[in-house]
Amino acid sequence: MPPAPRRSASWWRLNATIPNAITAARIALIGVFVVLFGHHEDAWAITALAVAGVSDFLDGYLARRLEQTSALGRVLDPAADRLLTVAVVIGLAWRDIVPWWLVAILLARDAVMAVALVWLARRRLATPIVTFLGKSATAALYVFLPLSYLAYERWDAVHTVALWGAVAAAVAYWGSAVQYLAQARQAGSHGVATP
Repeated sequence: MPPAPRRSASWWRLNATIPNAITAARIALIGVFVVLFGHHEDAWAITALAVAGVSDFLDGYLARRLEQTSALGRVLDPAADRLLTVAVVIGLAWRDIVPWWLVAILLARDAVMAVALVWLARRRLATPIVTFLGKSATAALYVFLPLSYLAYERWDAVHTVALWGAVAAAVAYWGSAVQYLAQARQAGSHGVATP
């Protein structure tokens, strides 16, 4: 059995990638967004959110382009997406920009996925692969939630469209959860171990 330092070095070599660094930066931006939004520094908060949204696509693109996919990235990327979505939707609901029932729909989906991921981890099974529907739903939330803020108390019609767009994105969000749960079930049936 190799000594612990070698295992640690091997882990870093496999997971210290450019895409994972971008994902980690996105997680840091969540804290930046929360602080700025809480202090009503809205322009800077939206800027932080926009950068985080761009990073969400950039890390996945680079992971594929540079062939730097990793076990850590498969966990870290969706976790960053979920944290950002939760931070944004709760912040908007706190300021009465979106309804709390929309928060409940999104958080319930994330709770279901959290339970599924814990179940997979306890059995050392492969985590679900991010799907096009999941990425599209997240991207739509990144567009419609900030739009609902920008249009609030300015353009009622645009705000209404943004809310309905967010609802449609929430439906797609749940659709992606069904896909991920199907992957989890298949992994459990076939005993597909974490790579």
